[in-house]
Parts: sequence; structure tokens; C-alpha cells
Amino acid sequence: MHRGCSFEIAVLTVVFSITLIVLEVPSGALSDRWVRKYVLSLSVLASIITLALFATGDTFIQFALGMFFAGLAFVFNSGTNTSLLFDSLQEVNATDLFEKYLAIRRILAGAGFATASLVGGWVANEYGITTAIWATLFALIPALLLCISLREPVFHKTTGELTYFKHIGHTAKHLTSSRYFLNVIILSVVIMATHILVEDYSQLYYFAVGFSFLAIGVLSFFEGLKEMVANYAGAIVARFNNLPLLYGVLLFVMSGSLVFAAAYQSIVGVLGLYLASAMFFIIDVPLLGNFHKQLDSSIRATSESFMNLVTELSKMLLAIVFASIANIYSIPCAFGALGLFVAVYTIYYWLFVYKVFVSVRVPLGTVSEQN
Repeated sequence: MHRGCSFEIAVLTVVFSITLIVLEVPSGALSDRWVRKYVLSLSVLASIITLALFATGDTFIQFALGMFFAGLAFVFNSGTNTSLLFDSLQEVNATDLFEKYLAIRRILAGAGFATASLVGGWVANEYGITTAIWATLFALIPALLLCISLREPVFHKTTGELTYFKHIGHTAKHLTSSRYFLNVIILSVVIMATHILVEDYSQLYYFAVGFSFLAIGVLSFFEGLKEMVANYAGAIVARFNNLPLLYGVLLFVMSGSLVFAAAYQSIVGVLGLYLASAMFFIIDVPLLGNFHKQLDSSIRATSESFMNLVTELSKMLLAIVFASIANIYSIPCAFGALGLFVAVYTIYYWLFVYKVFVSVRVPLGTVSEQN
């Protein structure tokens, strides 16, 4: 019975992952060619359907459909949310504030998630998990109405110029023909995949070093606090005059923190994991800002979707290697290996990427008009 349950959980995870891989880029293209606020509304609607299926589900098929719609909710939101924010700021000539509002959005989302987790946990404990799911579902209805009522910013669309699939091909060619875009994507993949692995496996690290459930709960609270502080720091460092230099230093800190966590398997090592994860947010906020400032709005969401697709595929490969090392040796050793992986990339960054980034400085408040 245990094996059967584990197999079904694995299949549900595969359903979600396949949905992401297949529909990530097409959803970004839809956002660029249609109406961003409607695509964002589809994300909320898919979340509502997901919760309805989970609340009423008593068969594997229903849960599989729920995971499919959960994947839809993710891809419709991916790329569209940041593109809507950037294009809205671009309309009022305030793109230099993108990093600030991106950080604020993430901080509010983190605070909302923490609050919802506490309230949802209490509701589930008092009235059952189904009641908590229904409460979450009804809370999304105002969010759906809000998305529909948003004012759509005006931006260049390729509709009428290119077919849907030619738009995707045009975006891919634009990204792969530029050393700058390729290296931004690679850097983003390295830091994001590393961050996701730290988030996914950190609790196993806590168990490996002997922490109790209560201690893990406290650590989880501080993880949320860490993300809010790191996003705020990312918005601040976005004003730094030499971001390529800062990226290289922060990559060194990320790799060293992971190796430190592997060497010191205690509460001190946990600080290493926290610091490594924080480096993702501090780098990602200004990196994403500069990425968008170099893009034409007609390919904005599709470009970010390509980045997210490569990240998802890379994360899957890294997760297999990480799990293999953890299985053969230990979870701390796997984090040490992850640190060495980041260290190798850091060397590559200083040798080849730094000079590319320096040659493409993005002045504050400017937006590239290239196609």
C-alpha cells in the first residue's frame, strides 16, 4: 500500500512537471500576443479549479487533473506577472523603480503566504483540511475579479506581424543570438536551481543534523523572514554602480555558504543554507530588472518563460545528481557538492561572463528598443 501511494505521488509530480515543460513557453507567448491581465486571470481561475478538484477529489484521476490545473496556474502566472509590472511602469516612464516594486511584491507575497499558512493550519486543525481548502478557494474569487479589473498597459504586440509559433521562434533566436541574454539566462538558471534545491532539501538537512519538529517549525518561520529581507536587499543593491562585480562576489558567497553548511552540520551550518538561499534573491532582483530593460515588450513574457523553462529542466537534472549524492553519502555532502558546482560556475563567470555584463551596462531608467 505504501509503495502504491508513493507511486501515485510520483505520477502526480510528473503530471505537474510535464505541464510546466510543455506549456511554459506557449503561455508566455499568449501573454505577449493577447492581454496580460486576462492571462493572469486564467492563472487565478486555474488555481480555483485546482482547489475545487482537491477539495472534492476522492480518485487518482481527480488529483491528477488538479495537478494539471496547478501547472496551468503556474505557467499562466510565470513571466506574465513581471511583464505586466514592467510594462505598467514603462508607460509612466518609471522603469527604474521596477526592482523596488518587484521586491515589494515578493515581500507582500511572502508575508501573505506566511499568514495564510498559519490561518490555514489552524482551520485545518480545527475543522479539517477540506474546510481549509474551500476557504482558500473562496479567498481567490476577489483576486480573480481584481485581475480582470486591472488596466492593461499599452505595449507592442507581434499579433498581425508574426504567427503564434513564428513569434516563439523569433524570441528564441533573439535570445540565443546575444551573448548577454545567454549569460543572463545561464546565471539565472544556476542561482535559481540552487535556491530551489536548498528550499526543497533544507528540511532533510535539519533532520540529518538532529533538529526536532519544533525547531524545524521555528527555522521555517525564519526562512520566510530571510526571503523578505533578501528581496529588500536586492532592491537596494540594484542601485549599485557595478552590478557585474557584485554578482561575482555574491556567487562566491553562495558557493562558500553551501560548503560551510556541509562542513559544519549544526545550527551554524543552517546559517550557511540561509545565506546561500538569500544570495539568490539579492542577485535575482537586479538581474531580472536589467534583463527586462534589454527586452522589447513584444517578447517580454515569452523571454522570461524561456528562462523559466531552462531553469526547470536544469533543476530536474541537478536534483537527480543531488539525490544520488545524498543517497550514497549524506544530505550535507550533497549540499557541499552543490556548493562546488556553484564555485565552478563562479570561476567561469569571472573568466568569461563578467566582461560581457560590463560591456552591456543598463543605465537606470532606460529601456532597450531592440527587437
